[in-house]
Amino acid sequence: MPLTRFFKREPLSERHEEAVRKQVEKLKAERRKRFRVLVSVKDEETLYVVRMAAKLANCPTCDIVLLYVRPVDRSGSLHVQLARRNILQAGVELPGLRILRAGLEVVEKELGLKAEECETTTAQMDAWGDPVGDTKIVYTCPDGREIVLKLKVSPEIASGILDQYELGPYNLIIMGEPVRWKKSGLWLLFHHVVAERVMAMAPCSVMIARDTLDRKGFFICLDGSARAYNGMRRAAVLACEAGEPITLFSVAKTQDELGKARQTVDKGREILEKLGIAVQETKVAVGQDLVEQIVKHGNDHLVIAIIDRGHSRLHRIIFGSIADEVARLASTSVLDVRLG
Repeated sequence: MPLTRFFKREPLSERHEEAVRKQVEKLKAERRKRFRVLVSVKDEETLYVVRMAAKLANCPTCDIVLLYVRPVDRSGSLHVQLARRNILQAGVELPGLRILRAGLEVVEKELGLKAEECETTTAQMDAWGDPVGDTKIVYTCPDGREIVLKLKVSPEIASGILDQYELGPYNLIIMGEPVRWKKSGLWLLFHHVVAERVMAMAPCSVMIARDTLDRKGFFICLDGSARAYNGMRRAAVLACEAGEPITLFSVAKTQDELGKARQTVDKGREILEKLGIAVQETKVAVGQDLVEQIVKHGNDHLVIAIIDRGHSRLHRIIFGSIADEVARLASTSVLDVRLG
């Protein structure tokens, strides 16, 4: 090939890359106008996370992405021709397909939708040398909302969830409770733990959901800081959209600080009422152990909402967080609200 032809092609490649970049930025800008929930599902016993997502994202401006992360297939058991097929609609039973279909049925039931009435599009992308790679099917409902089934390949689950966030963006990640909790520390970076790594490293809000959807109300914890009130607004809007009553809570370390705790929740009530959001109840408690008091008073609610204090990922990995401790000890769902 003549050198002149070779050099003439390079600018075309640069223009193509620029066009792709602009297209991706446009897509992300459009997604930022919507409330997008990423739901990590792992088996049929944890489909309550899908019901929680449907409860919190039940409006036309909300999108729900159901994600199943499967291991990379290096055995050659998956025929390469599958990569050319729409495996989510075919009869091929790859790991996770049955769970994603069951999750879609839950969404249809909870939101009163019918997948056959939605416009469907599919896409596949090479990943990790897997013969099938990443596959998704998007259901665009008549009211504009999107329900997405995503089968993602990754060496381990936490990395797959965090990688999927980068393709978002998302406002909220919902996961089920782990079988057992591990302690915080740098070892989180090198071990296959899911909930701990995602809670420590996700840029957006994270919920550890439990099968307690029979409970009612958002229990929002405040410490009187400006950041806490900003996070309270986000949690309160989510509660309002879900039709859940709101309780504001603050802890005083001593009896002498009880008045300050009352001022904190009263100010929170005032802020929300100016936004047209009703507060059902305000509570205060006295105790040196903040986590113990939050769990004690919040366990009978649907969701305990903890406002992130803005620490870096490294700080959360090494020292953990209040939300992390509450999520370990609570018997109900815990929402770690991040302002991003």
